[in-house]
Amino acid sequence: MGAVVRDKWPLRFAMGLLAGFGGLYALYSLAKRWQQQQEDRDVGCCQSKTQNLLRRAIDLGANSQEIEDCHQGHVLVNPHDGLEQQHLQVILDLLRQTSDTSIREDVLVTIGNSAAFTVNQDLIRNLGGLNVIANCLLDEVTSVKVKAMNALTNLSLNVANQEELKTWIPQILKMQEAATLNSELQVAGLRMLTNISVVSTHHHLMINYIPHFLKLLVEGTENVKVQALKILVNLSTDLELTHDLLCAQVPPLFLLFDNTISKEFLIRMLVFIAILKENMNLLNNTVQYEYKVESLHSVIFGNSTHFFQKIASLMLYQDPEVRQHMARIIV
Repeated sequence: MGAVVRDKWPLRFAMGLLAGFGGLYALYSLAKRWQQQQEDRDVGCCQSKTQNLLRRAIDLGANSQEIEDCHQGHVLVNPHDGLEQQHLQVILDLLRQTSDTSIREDVLVTIGNSAAFTVNQDLIRNLGGLNVIANCLLDEVTSVKVKAMNALTNLSLNVANQEELKTWIPQILKMQEAATLNSELQVAGLRMLTNISVVSTHHHLMINYIPHFLKLLVEGTENVKVQALKILVNLSTDLELTHDLLCAQVPPLFLLFDNTISKEFLIRMLVFIAILKENMNLLNNTVQYEYKVESLHSVIFGNSTHFFQKIASLMLYQDPEVRQHMARIIV
């Protein structure tokens, strides 16, 4: 393996740091642009902070395992090692201190990629990074919000992170509801809420948005419909939310089954209905509720003839998984 030229080490290491972990951007490039931004402002103290940050990024190379790509001449960090604390600290500091949109986007993408590793999910939380990233949701630039949401989606796979992010859930719910229909921001918000709703801890925060998720099943693209349905399925597993789901108002053109829907959507819809029916059976001898005509309960179970006609139309499906969930509803 060839020797590393000392004066080129900072650039090579920074490029390798991100490339080795699936990142698409060079840390050196980010820091350099940030340095230029600060220099343009001609603020001496900011220049000093920038230089310190660059020096820290350079110093990261001293104890890192090196792999040289003889074809490209780059030194890469071993991708099997996982980012270390000082690496994450540098990019979090960069995110915290810069207002440059392109830099913030690049850093958020890098953090999102690193969050695929469980150890990094914990490190980012311990470094106070969750709030730093979540604060990017308040950025005026939509693309920054999207990338922040994507990073938080990966980080929210961690239960401890979910607990710390719970104060942001109302904000995320409002953002995805207010976002342009089928936009990247709405999809990103739905993906994060899907992860958050896997456990029932924060289900109560989503109750008022059930009609919104149902509305997306009608108005959304295939991707939006599937994401919204994932959330509804997660909520339906919470027995205490059964009434809230069943009494929710559905949009006028709400169709449970349509010839154009995909198999993925169909199966999730069948699962959703099957769980609701099973929950109703469990609660059968408890409180009796009256449901309005436009409620989900009335649409699914109120007019049994109409509902079972739709179910019967699925008998042509030969897929065993579809038939399995149909049986859960019919029996």
